[in-house]
Amino acid sequence: MLNIKFKTDEDAMAKIMISKSKMPVDFANYLWKKYETSYMLLQRDFNSNEINDNIILELKQQKFFETYCNEAKKNLERIRNNWEKNKNKINLFLNEIFKKVFTLEVTAIIFAPSLNCGINIGNNKFLWGHEHGLIDENYDMVYLVHESLHSCFKNDEITHTIIENISDLELAKFLNNSKKGYMVHDKLKNLHIKILPFWNLYLNKEQEEIENENKINNISYNPKEFWEYKTNIQNMDIDDFVKFIKQLNLEDLMSIKCSYSIFIKNL
Repeated sequence: MLNIKFKTDEDAMAKIMISKSKMPVDFANYLWKKYETSYMLLQRDFNSNEINDNIILELKQQKFFETYCNEAKKNLERIRNNWEKNKNKINLFLNEIFKKVFTLEVTAIIFAPSLNCGINIGNNKFLWGHEHGLIDENYDMVYLVHESLHSCFKNDEITHTIIENISDLELAKFLNNSKKGYMVHDKLKNLHIKILPFWNLYLNKEQEEIENENKINNISYNPKEFWEYKTNIQNMDIDDFVKFIKQLNLEDLMSIKCSYSIFIKNL
């Protein structure tokens, strides 16, 4: 079961604001001139402990920072209420995907939505606040799960792809009652395609469902070519599946051919 505690953190939000230069230009220029080394360190690593703490203190004294804090508090209440409303069905969904009982306790540090931030910072903590959540509440729910799951797995491209499968794609489809999930990272798209036939077997999807989803996503493959893996994969839990994928040499096992559709735009 996934349990999330919610809090705000002014120091962390100040660091993110500096790292993303989310400040009035004149004040950002002032900080740059006065604390150039600290400013650069925060842009490289928002959580740097080698900075002059006065850069944070000066930012926190600004009126616009107070506005960000108030927005963060409102965002926290909105997201926490939505999580409480949805957490039971989300956890039932996760139990089915994981195929095992699990317990994960995490802390979500909520920022103002306009900061558009989502990152797991270790120690079962993550930062979150995105303006898309104001339009689509399920967007918040999906990425709360996404960032939480980074505390379940070692950080590598395969586990990141599987996290996106669980949250960005399958959970998004479930919550939105849709056949299409959210966007995934561009750098992981090829890995998503290579893992897809095994992932569909893991979820025990029927051939018709696979074919329909492939049409929607403009992907084609013959499920029968992967049936030899079916019996083994169906009996795995999520940890076994991750190990299985990591043991496959996907580069040698599979190839991807790209095709293009050319058409005249309707002007």
